[in-house]
Amino acid sequence: LLLRELQREFGMSVIFVTHDIGVAIEICDRVAVMYAGQIIEQGTLREIVRTPLHPYAQGLLASTVHGAKRGARLETIPGTPPSLDKAPTACSFAPRCAHTQPRCTAALPPDIVVGPNRTARCVLVDPETADA
Repeated sequence: LLLRELQREFGMSVIFVTHDIGVAIEICDRVAVMYAGQIIEQGTLREIVRTPLHPYAQGLLASTVHGAKRGARLETIPGTPPSLDKAPTACSFAPRCAHTQPRCTAALPPDIVVGPNRTARCVLVDPETADA
């Protein structure tokens, strides 16, 4: 792949923006998943593809052939994306999320460090409030 060759030859980083997880799998070492203009999860490609933590990242992968089980129907994420005309004051994914809790709509979720160079912006991964 030309981009990989250029990276190696010049010792450079590449920021590649795509909606196609298949392309990301071929090109990326690290992935940042965005929803409504915010990074909601980031980590290595392996971490994100194998163990997505944020419900949007999980739904995104389940809705592609890369996340599907052979012979099973692809999943969809219910609802519609939010309007981006105002800055969010709470979790932007909450209206579409099957795991929404009152604290999801009360404030913006914090960006939780869940491992070396891995974060997720979701109350479900917050060890301090996971059982709340």
